[in-house]
Amino acid sequence: MLVIVRPPGPAFRDAISNHPDRRHLDVSQARVQHAAFCAALEDAGLPLLRMPEELDLPDATFVSDSLIVLAPTLPDGPLVVVVARPAVVSRRLEVDSVFCAALACLPPDTQVVPVEDPGTLEGGDVVVYGDRIAIGLSGRTNVLGARVLADAARSLGYRPLLCPVADRLHLATAVTALAPDTLIGTAAGFASLDAAGPDAAPGGEIRRLLLPDDELLGANVLALGGHAFLDSRNPTASRLIREIGMTVHELELDEFALADGGPTCLVNILP
Repeated sequence: MLVIVRPPGPAFRDAISNHPDRRHLDVSQARVQHAAFCAALEDAGLPLLRMPEELDLPDATFVSDSLIVLAPTLPDGPLVVVVARPAVVSRRLEVDSVFCAALACLPPDTQVVPVEDPGTLEGGDVVVYGDRIAIGLSGRTNVLGARVLADAARSLGYRPLLCPVADRLHLATAVTALAPDTLIGTAAGFASLDAAGPDAAPGGEIRRLLLPDDELLGANVLALGGHAFLDSRNPTASRLIREIGMTVHELELDEFALADGGPTCLVNILP
């Protein structure tokens, strides 16, 4: 496993956001928080690929949106990289550098599947748990883009699920995976999954950790190797995660919340 990260650059002050306090975003503090986030990842034993900051791309620190790397669920299958196509035109300039950095670290037989015009797809709309892959249909990911990912995932043995997202930025804003059989999220996040059909998160198979609506930030959890990284302002999320035996890392990430981001947004995971 390799975790791609990229610190916020000076343009981060202009990150795309609907947060009511977005004008108060402090780039210097965001850099401090990002450095602490990376240190926490390394302290947990996770290897990082640190990309240089982008001077002129406000949202480039959110590397999750640029591509989705899928490991096969079947023996001897290839890795597949689905190259995303962000809905916001300015964000498309972020993709190539993340793709090139990832490809240099992946096996030579890795298959590359691009999302092409008029399709759009962002990694924030993708939640993988076990052999399921939930794909949010949001303002950032359309049906055409989702189908590209769904077809690629199906070829590797995944069960793709297309989930409507009408009230927030991305699917992963309100629901994320802690383990192949465990999800954490708000009622709205689970409603998006349930709208995809009964196989998305069946009660006898998938454990749901339900958060109150006022802990929406706690639904965006980065879970890797038995460690969970989340915004420190979410006591219910922290408690529920500890109760299932995971090590919790509570981090100050409020500057990224002002840009509508959370811990899963700040990484791209290579298997």
